[in-house]
Amino acid sequence: MPVTPDPDLRDTAESVPLPERGRVSRAGAVEPLWTKGFVLLAGVNVLFFFGFQLVLVTVPLLAVNLGGGTASAGLVLGSFTFAAVLVRPVTGWALDAYGRRALLLFGTALCLAAVLAHELAAGVVLLLVFRFLHGVGFGMSTTAAGTLASDLVPRSRLGEGMGFFTLAMTLPLAVAPAVGLALVGGGDFTVLFILAGVLTALSLVLASLLPMPRRERSGATMSFASLVERTSLFPSAMMFLLTVTYGPLIAFIAIYGLERGISNVGSFFAVYAIVLGIARPLSGRLADRFGYEPSAAAGMALAAVGMVTLAAAHGLGGLLLAALFYGLGFGTVQPSLQALVIHRVSPARRGAATAAIFTAYDMGMATGSIIGGFLAAAVSLSGVYLLSAGVAIVGFVCLVVFVRRNRVPRAVRA
Repeated sequence: MPVTPDPDLRDTAESVPLPERGRVSRAGAVEPLWTKGFVLLAGVNVLFFFGFQLVLVTVPLLAVNLGGGTASAGLVLGSFTFAAVLVRPVTGWALDAYGRRALLLFGTALCLAAVLAHELAAGVVLLLVFRFLHGVGFGMSTTAAGTLASDLVPRSRLGEGMGFFTLAMTLPLAVAPAVGLALVGGGDFTVLFILAGVLTALSLVLASLLPMPRRERSGATMSFASLVERTSLFPSAMMFLLTVTYGPLIAFIAIYGLERGISNVGSFFAVYAIVLGIARPLSGRLADRFGYEPSAAAGMALAAVGMVTLAAAHGLGGLLLAALFYGLGFGTVQPSLQALVIHRVSPARRGAATAAIFTAYDMGMATGSIIGGFLAAAVSLSGVYLLSAGVAIVGFVCLVVFVRRNRVPRAVRA
């Protein structure tokens, strides 16, 4: 298919032809990671995901307050992720065919409108509608941001770069859930949605300042082939298995804490975020050096240990230990799989590849939260977390078998 220059070029330091990015210089110097564009993108992520996490952790409680039960708490997360799943493949194609900026800005603006609209929800049905709209905006904006990150990160530092990129998405977890739960402690969600809206608006302003790097444009018409990137299928399947375990954790951790009599559940996210902050950049560097698949396999094993620990927790100590193991696992798997996807694909197909891995992420979240909500009534939340550990073990086995059978080349060394 023809490849045409992107009309949305900017005369900036980041406007470097992509085939040249990521190469080690003749003098042996490593390509810089922290360019102006990457720093701005990290700032966009921190602000956007702070507002997002405020809502994500507390909206299941809102569903219960509006008259729903545990199943409704899973459905509000499921409707959000289902919407993101629907929009991501088309977004990936549009990113490759037309550009990054418009989709990033429109998706973030839609998220802003949806967050503020949550205050108008008078029942679970209307809340599901607003969650669906939020999911559409989220799917567009995060797919665009992830694709832009793949444009900006040097190829020889993909693991490290994606580690820092995903770290910026996770840093708000250190404080946002605790802040959100504190704000809604009395049952009033108004201040929560206003704060989330302000943070999302600030991320929109910062996103408008992002320089767009030069890149190849696919020029492809929308078709099944242009929507699906084959090289991303296996890493995406592994991402799905990982986030199947993450869905019920996010959806029900607050309710689980109440059931077990564990106060200060927000500290789980603080420990989880701190561990992610350490694991993601470090594991990314190791994955660049030793391979993305072995790194992801080790992370899956740690995630399984974390879910078993969570299922057995009867106090705050057990909860925090679970956060430690699960944070190490998730923080190792996610950047490794994202780097693996980008490493395999041509620059003109990065949008489709990013959409595939993010779609798998969303599908796993939706599957885990919705099925987990219905299973909880039959086997308890503790049983749901044990089943989640089994899913992570399946992912570990698949990765180990894949490495042994395929003997794929190691990642480009930094």
